[in-house]
Amino acid sequence: MQTGSRVSRFFRMLCTVVALTMIGYHFYYIVELPYEPSINAILHLGLAYSVLLLASLAKRCNILDLVCLVTAIAVTAYFFFDYETILEDPSYPPMSAFVAGIASAVVAFYLTWKVFGYIFPLIAVLGVAYLWFGSHLPGALRAPSMDFERMVTLLASDVTSPWGLYGSLLILSANYLFLFIIFGTVLEAFGGLKFIMCIGNWAARYFRSGAASLSIFSSALLGSITGSTVANITVTGTFTIPMMKKTNYSAEQAAAIETAASCGGQILPPVMGATVFVMSGFTGIPYVNIVSASVFPALIYFGLLLVYAELNARKRNIQPMQGDSVDLRTMLLSAPVFILPLGLLLFLLFTGLSLMKTILYCILAVIVLGLLCNVFQKEAQKLNWEKVLDSITSGTVSGSQIAVVLALIGVAVACVEVTGIGMRLGSFLVSLSMNSLFILLILTAFTAIVLGIGLPSPAAYIICATILSPALVKMGVPLLMAHLFPLYYALFSHLTPPVGIGLMVACKMADSNYLKSAVEAMKAAFPSFFLPFIFIYAPGVLLLGGDTLTNTLHIIGTIFFFFAMAVTMNRWFFGKTSAEVYALAFASFWASGLYLYLPDHPLPMLAGGIALFFVSVILNAWQNRKAAI
Repeated sequence: MQTGSRVSRFFRMLCTVVALTMIGYHFYYIVELPYEPSINAILHLGLAYSVLLLASLAKRCNILDLVCLVTAIAVTAYFFFDYETILEDPSYPPMSAFVAGIASAVVAFYLTWKVFGYIFPLIAVLGVAYLWFGSHLPGALRAPSMDFERMVTLLASDVTSPWGLYGSLLILSANYLFLFIIFGTVLEAFGGLKFIMCIGNWAARYFRSGAASLSIFSSALLGSITGSTVANITVTGTFTIPMMKKTNYSAEQAAAIETAASCGGQILPPVMGATVFVMSGFTGIPYVNIVSASVFPALIYFGLLLVYAELNARKRNIQPMQGDSVDLRTMLLSAPVFILPLGLLLFLLFTGLSLMKTILYCILAVIVLGLLCNVFQKEAQKLNWEKVLDSITSGTVSGSQIAVVLALIGVAVACVEVTGIGMRLGSFLVSLSMNSLFILLILTAFTAIVLGIGLPSPAAYIICATILSPALVKMGVPLLMAHLFPLYYALFSHLTPPVGIGLMVACKMADSNYLKSAVEAMKAAFPSFFLPFIFIYAPGVLLLGGDTLTNTLHIIGTIFFFFAMAVTMNRWFFGKTSAEVYALAFASFWASGLYLYLPDHPLPMLAGGIALFFVSVILNAWQNRKAAI
């Protein structure tokens, strides 16, 4: 038992050392740029393999992990040291590169299966099988003929190819995504999370929704940086879910609110779970354009989530949280650690500095500010260096998981690109929709929900952008909308039954019934299922309506559409809604909806929707005051 414990400690310590080495290497690469991106991707994947395998060995030592670790180190060393030789070999790939590519792919399959389950490996296997045997299929399903050696070269052995294991998706992880995950990790480790919690606690004392407001504020801010619904629920849900239950929210409502807020964090600018940077690189749309378009949808979503929490607080007669006041000193000292690096991020991006250097400076700013603020903190609030180290190691493990899964997705994407099946699938969806944009949008939404199950936000986006967005573009949908539309459904698949992986985690923490929690989650996050359609039919909500007046009217129409829907779904405003109030709110919802979705956007519909909503609210207030007398 003691021997096993010593071995476990050894691998844990080694994992920490390699994790810090991986971070240090990326910092060195940004400053010096000693290698071209392909070599950087080779080292990035090799370090990611090592971190994940050492983390696994620290939990349980087994021969397979050890063999994979030795294989990963050997493959990385081969591709790194023989890079120039491989490029100069006229018979590329030499047999050694052929074997190394297969070995690396096997390690990637194994680790992805171990971390994420069977879905990703299955997708990659289906892609490889289609690439290899697709030439035997009939009609439109036929793929170009390809032998085994050429296929392996394309997917794994050619480290200079834009496709495959070492392709552009891995380079994306090496250059941007890993650094953003480390940024979020360092922000948490050095006290930035304290500020988020203080803000949440402060808000909870002034809203009747109490602990739910804490959950929404903290999960929104943290989720925007982490880019992982499950990780966000795990961090914030451990204390917000029990707190919501304690203040009289049902277990199902607590799970729903935490999941909806954690999912929503990934659509909240300026970081948007790093997906905004992936989208910018993938589409060529400037970062500023994507962020400015995403502001109002995110504000509307979280505004309605607060409305859901507040209406249910009133329904259950929950009062604002009481107890100790917010520790102002802790709040003020932790504020610079959170606010200044995010401000620096925006400033540097708007000045045109490269994204890699921007992230590096922001990470360094967090560390410096965290150390300075730590000097003035109370003893109980000072940094625990063991926890800081554990947090950074854990963040590196998360970043390594993203690296490996993106490498494997690169194999699947290569199969899609080479065979042209993506374009044919787009054409199939268009034909299946009978050239109806509305039907195509519904088909795209359902497909994105299926494709997004369990995926981190960057991976979910890449799959949807590869398979679904081209079909929308083909039907005349502008590029930005064609990429935002499936992204929303892929991200919110984390709370959509029957899988809803984020909701499953929250239900376990809340000890709630899954199906009842799913119903509440759909009620809490309902704007996310309508907003993408509004993007298409009323682009003013993305500030793309053409002029200020149109943008303003579309935003106003969207707000009243969702407020009226919230009242009808929850059957509550100042108090329980009567049949008359319900009918008026329902009519307001339909009138506002018709304004948004009809091509000519008739203003009388909007005016009628607003008028009906105010009449329903006034009538509800009068009826409840009369009942109270």
